[in-house]
Amino acid sequence: MNKPISIVYIVTFLAIIFGFAITSIISPDRDISTVENRSLSKLPTINAKAITTRSFFEDMNQYVNDQIVFRDEMVKIYQTQQNSKIYNSMLFENIFHAQESRTPEDGTKIKDSRIVSKLVVTNHKWILPVPDKVVHTNRIDESTAKLNDVVKFAEDLNTETFFVFNPSRTKALMHLYPEYMQTDAYAKSKEYFLSKLDKSVNVVNIGDKFDAFTKAQLEELYLETDHHWNIKGAFTAYQEMITQISNKSTQFKDKPMSLGEINVSKLTTGKFEGSYNTQINFAINPKTADRTTIYEPKVPFTFSKLEVINKDGTENIKKFSDFYGFKRGQSTYAYGTIYGGDRRKITYENPKANNKLNVVLLKDSFMNPLTPYLAQNFHKLTVYDNRYYSEFSLKEILSNEHYDMFIIAFHDDNLFSGNYEFEKK
Repeated sequence: MNKPISIVYIVTFLAIIFGFAITSIISPDRDISTVENRSLSKLPTINAKAITTRSFFEDMNQYVNDQIVFRDEMVKIYQTQQNSKIYNSMLFENIFHAQESRTPEDGTKIKDSRIVSKLVVTNHKWILPVPDKVVHTNRIDESTAKLNDVVKFAEDLNTETFFVFNPSRTKALMHLYPEYMQTDAYAKSKEYFLSKLDKSVNVVNIGDKFDAFTKAQLEELYLETDHHWNIKGAFTAYQEMITQISNKSTQFKDKPMSLGEINVSKLTTGKFEGSYNTQINFAINPKTADRTTIYEPKVPFTFSKLEVINKDGTENIKKFSDFYGFKRGQSTYAYGTIYGGDRRKITYENPKANNKLNVVLLKDSFMNPLTPYLAQNFHKLTVYDNRYYSEFSLKEILSNEHYDMFIIAFHDDNLFSGNYEFEKK
């Protein structure tokens, strides 16, 4: 190779390296990655004390990775390569299990599986997180201590309290993982969590109902490309929740709505943008993914009062139909757009309820589809999601107004999240 050509190669190489670096430095930092659907790192604080710590360099490395120019484009290329047909972690497993007999109750037979950006894509239909095989006892201990404390506080105020444990998608659909990835850590984590609750805690374990379903039936209750359940799963949980609370409560006796009161249809048009699918550049076509079931009450929900406070504290919802429900003609759908999305606070008042009970609910996103259904069974239902408060005091809320009933409802993979920060003040 002659000298001029060598110089051209070197200059081109240096131009690419330093061009990326300079462009990344002068470009404004981005807050989120639309490709991965997550927040991006910010420049860590730089001072003499900070640069002597290991965490500073870890944070700086993550910042550089997150803010490099053309990052989204490079991630898309990487994810497309990972989703290529030449990658199939089930290749040898399929050979070994080819002759195994199966029944319809066994659910989907997994023939194809690949990992795309820490998500497991199976049969080019289901998307699941890479499972965690550790039981995090220390973090569960912290959560259950806080939960026991707030339950005791509520009961001292003569507020009847229930802890609702909803069945998470990962645990319920463990059979959809390749055999080498399956784990009982989720079941053990749930068992350990429940063992740490005080005996006085009224547990409404919806998982007992779901555990009786076959694997094929469980698949009908969860979204395929999103980390939540579908409305069929949510409605099943609602019915079980009301039934169990009615059996346990000293003041509440009522029945849940029946499926006969619901018009059932299916999503046939538009794109469903599942939370997992959006993170991996729509590895599964959103036009064919999650042709999800739609439930619409035959008698539309009406409330004498509806208050919806958004995550940022604003209030712009005037009608229930603007807040919740399937809207025909939309080109894109998501769990949040159909079921109200995450909000700081929602208040329903329903004078048609069979009681005068004032109820407060603290919940995670699994409860979003259920809240208007629960509101059919109570005179007043106030719903909080404490993740969207910089300052939050559950004890203050319980003290400032008398509530006949207090319900905490989380899913059983949500064992040590920000939902357990009951006192932020």
